[in-house]
Amino acid sequence: MQQDKIEAALTTALKHLEESVSAHARNDEHTMTNSLWLASSEAEYAVFLLSFTQSDKGEVNPLKLDSSPKQPFEPRLILTHAQQLLKSAKANAHVGEYRRSYEEAWAARNLLIKAQELLDKKRRERGKR
Repeated sequence: MQQDKIEAALTTALKHLEESVSAHARNDEHTMTNSLWLASSEAEYAVFLLSFTQSDKGEVNPLKLDSSPKQPFEPRLILTHAQQLLKSAKANAHVGEYRRSYEEAWAARNLLIKAQELLDKKRRERGKR
């Protein structure tokens, strides 16, 4: 069933995101990066599955759901915000509120991708020194 797959993807994304947050607290950048990548891929899969639940695709415009942080990169805050969005997306999917779940999962996915990009940029800048 589609709902089971959606909830499983969101659950797995949350698990990997929790590992990433924990790794950040331990200053374990390698584990944080790996877990973040896994969380992003599961969030992407959840968004993909949720897209099939959108019968009126013209009304849902994920491009308008700008979730990219404009302030300096603070991993803990970005990851925590993405975590809240994924939890809400999972709760909404559970009760059949797929439109809202899709929007929240999309916003979380964008945050996770932005966090990956910022970590990569930080790593490249550190390598130039």
